[in-house]
Amino acid sequence: MKGYDSSDPHSLEEFAQRLVGKTLRQVVATEPRLKGARGKGRLGQLVEELYFGYKPNSNKSADFAEAGVELKTAPLKYVKKHLASKERLVLNIINYMTEPASTFETSSFWQKNQLLLILFYLHDSAKLDVDLLFKIVRLWNYPEADLKIIRDDWLKIVTKIRKGEAHLLSEGDTLYLAACTKGSTAASSKRSQPYSPIKAKQRAFSLKSKYVNFIIDDSLQQQSELAAKDEKAYGDGQTFEGFVEQRFARFYGKSVAEIAAATGVTLSSSKHRYYMLAKAILGVKNDRIEEFEKANVELKTVRLKPNGVPKESMSFKQIQFREIVSETWEDSAWLEELTKRFFFVVFQYDASGTLRLRKVFFWAMPVSDLEIARKFWLDTQMKIAAGDHANFIKESDDRICHVRPKGRDSSDRMLAPSGKLEKKMAYWLNSSYIKKVIDQN
Repeated sequence: MKGYDSSDPHSLEEFAQRLVGKTLRQVVATEPRLKGARGKGRLGQLVEELYFGYKPNSNKSADFAEAGVELKTAPLKYVKKHLASKERLVLNIINYMTEPASTFETSSFWQKNQLLLILFYLHDSAKLDVDLLFKIVRLWNYPEADLKIIRDDWLKIVTKIRKGEAHLLSEGDTLYLAACTKGSTAASSKRSQPYSPIKAKQRAFSLKSKYVNFIIDDSLQQQSELAAKDEKAYGDGQTFEGFVEQRFARFYGKSVAEIAAATGVTLSSSKHRYYMLAKAILGVKNDRIEEFEKANVELKTVRLKPNGVPKESMSFKQIQFREIVSETWEDSAWLEELTKRFFFVVFQYDASGTLRLRKVFFWAMPVSDLEIARKFWLDTQMKIAAGDHANFIKESDDRICHVRPKGRDSSDRMLAPSGKLEKKMAYWLNSSYIKKVIDQN
């Protein structure tokens, strides 16, 4: 006997709330089908069958069509004692043949995912699905400000498909809603697209993990004030990215000192001073930028010499030697970094040595360059596994990226798989590559 009204979203949420603090086994202990539920990787199906009492299906409409509610399960992990998303939230498969003919309102994404009932559970690889603990249940209706960005994201994805570029889709193209790879990456799993003979990887709409973190924080009522912009709204026909670029454009050609005076910022000698200046231009008074945080956009400031060459290469996180050897490319920390969306704030020294704001732009690494980065990563992984820390790819090898030390000093070391303490290293994008990106944007 059902304990919910399938046409009422809030009845569904209330029924799902009974799972919080419990496992599926505890809640459906008398369910005969529980005896056969011993596998892993199908928690969502088990919740549908054993708890909500309906057979999973592949319908284009939402799971609870009368209520317009799509049911999703999502794993959590602890990060410094704080609950966070373990991964992106994968939604429905993108049909390259039919999606381009849709509007946002008639799209498969919106028809299926406009109202989500998300059941967050604590991931534990040692446990069966029926023994995983549910921590949060949330009926998620996108806030209007987020929905405007999601609409723009959907349009970017569909525009690429309409241009015959489904094979060039990347998660870095968008802010909140992404087109993530889904299923096997083998050639046999690739799909036809309508406006090009080139087959493309199968992809699904997904909410980026950073955006899922926002849902989690909001649900736990632990979200801090991420932003306090003095002009948060942006007009019809304007994208969030256009709004951000417009805020910076008024300062093009201005010196760092002039921008600081206009925004009321006191510049320190800290290496973060240019980042702080960029935040001030946006009107952000706290530590983080809300939309950037939710979209996993990384703000990068670049200083150019008078001749247009970057003063230095661009550094990223340190390489975790003992982790990289067990990674695959698809789940590697380096691919996760490179498929972010970046926001470049470019300053340039003039002939007299005064640093001025030249331009800003959003950027995602092209698929062709990601392939070069993949080969670089495989080389790095192989050498770390072999204990060879003397022959990493260098900047002079001109391979887009390179490995070089990034620690407090030469004595700052990390335990490697070889059992030796090796100098801490990091991934870097070559200064010549950064110049090329800036020149092309």
